[in-house]
Amino acid sequence: MQELDKRHLRPLLKESYVCMSKCCDTAEDSAALQNCCHDCERKVQLAEKTVQLQLNDFQNRLQRCVQRCQDSAQESLPSQPKDSDVSKAQDKLANCAADCAVEYERQIPKMQRGLVDRLPRL
Repeated sequence: MQELDKRHLRPLLKESYVCMSKCCDTAEDSAALQNCCHDCERKVQLAEKTVQLQLNDFQNRLQRCVQRCQDSAQESLPSQPKDSDVSKAQDKLANCAADCAVEYERQIPKMQRGLVDRLPRL
């Protein structure tokens, strides 16, 4: 996120501020100034929305993976679980959740490249 912010979002934000500064010089009245500034902010707002949607989707997929782990661990328990059964189910859950984390951690560079590819086109 820091790299995405510094290399892509901040330049868009800077561009937006420069644009708004020009609005102050060229707008004929308050309404025109407000419209001009609003237009300057659109790229930044769209970029932030794009990043937020992508991150939310990523987080939801990770949560679904962990939820499947929880379901599987729960289903592995007998109807009258012993402490050893519960311990095995907890280990199963922990291992499965760790696998989810590793799997989704590997997907971060691809997600970041996809965002970087999309941002300039906004």
